[in-house]
Amino acid sequence: MNQYSAAQAITPAIERTKQFLFRPFLLGRFLKLTLVAALTEGGISSCNFSGNSPFGKSGKPLPPLQWPHQLPHYDWPAIPVLIAIVAAVVVVLVTIGIVISYLVIRLRFSYFDCVLRMQHNIAPAWALYHRQAMRYLGMSLCIGLAFAAAFSAVGYWFYIRFKPLFVALGTDNKPSFTDFLPLIGTLILVGLAVGIVSFFLHTALSYFVLPHMALEDASISDAISDVWSDVTAEPWEFLLFVILRFLVTLAASIIAFLILLIPLAVAGVVGIVAALILKSASTGLMVLLGVPAAILVGGLFLVAAIAIGGIIGTFRRNYALLFYGSRYPILGNLLEPPLPPPAFPPWQPDPESGFSSGPAPVS
Repeated sequence: MNQYSAAQAITPAIERTKQFLFRPFLLGRFLKLTLVAALTEGGISSCNFSGNSPFGKSGKPLPPLQWPHQLPHYDWPAIPVLIAIVAAVVVVLVTIGIVISYLVIRLRFSYFDCVLRMQHNIAPAWALYHRQAMRYLGMSLCIGLAFAAAFSAVGYWFYIRFKPLFVALGTDNKPSFTDFLPLIGTLILVGLAVGIVSFFLHTALSYFVLPHMALEDASISDAISDVWSDVTAEPWEFLLFVILRFLVTLAASIIAFLILLIPLAVAGVVGIVAALILKSASTGLMVLLGVPAAILVGGLFLVAAIAIGGIIGTFRRNYALLFYGSRYPILGNLLEPPLPPPAFPPWQPDPESGFSSGPAPVS
């Protein structure tokens, strides 16, 4: 296979993505593949934190017995029941999360196989990777537990380090905003460090370790050992790959956002004008026509967003295949099969020398 640097692999990855998704273009197949790619190769996650302040409207702390949202007093017989209910809910949620993670991981292996072999059917690849998906899931759970332990340690350090600041919130000498700057700065640095480590870890596992597990049925330790050998052989090239993967994805996401924003803004203006016109005629008519129209437009933009995310995700997978395939021979030979050896010419006697040319005939 041709040797691609991190920069050289971008253009052929774009061409391979176009060939896989658009040649020929079939809408149903395109939507199916981009949905799978959006689920497995990229995603959006958010965390919303909210809380209630233990202060009254005047800003003064309320007496302890008057704090809002106090937990009600439970009799002792009710406490074990409450604990059992909470434990059952946690077990159910954790189980559902593990099952969903397994399905997404197995689908990721399947989509890897589809993009690698340029075939569009998910089901045949899905049947191949149960064992590998279980191994990958176990590794992911171990990494999640390690992150949870690290977060617990960091959280305890924050509690000890900034405990006087938190305690002062309940006194008359409330700290000012500048007193919180060290806490805010530390949180930003810790969040940035966690984000960078998570990004590098996800890239290494999904784009380098996963191919070894899929193609060789390699164990976790063997796959990581092989990847580590490749990375240490060309550390700067792998680092450039990670940086370019991030920058290209960021640029494509910004362009996609602008592409969606313009028609969304136009649709919003048209919708507002139409709603005002319908409202002047009849409020009921506005609701009857406006709600289905809003649902339809929202659904179309959701499908467009998934399609664009799937295109970007498919490019990322192709980019990793071409870059790492030129360093991992088994993967490279599947991407670009080697040419067969040249055939020997047929056996012919040489009348001048008396010797034969070509391989001797088999008697």
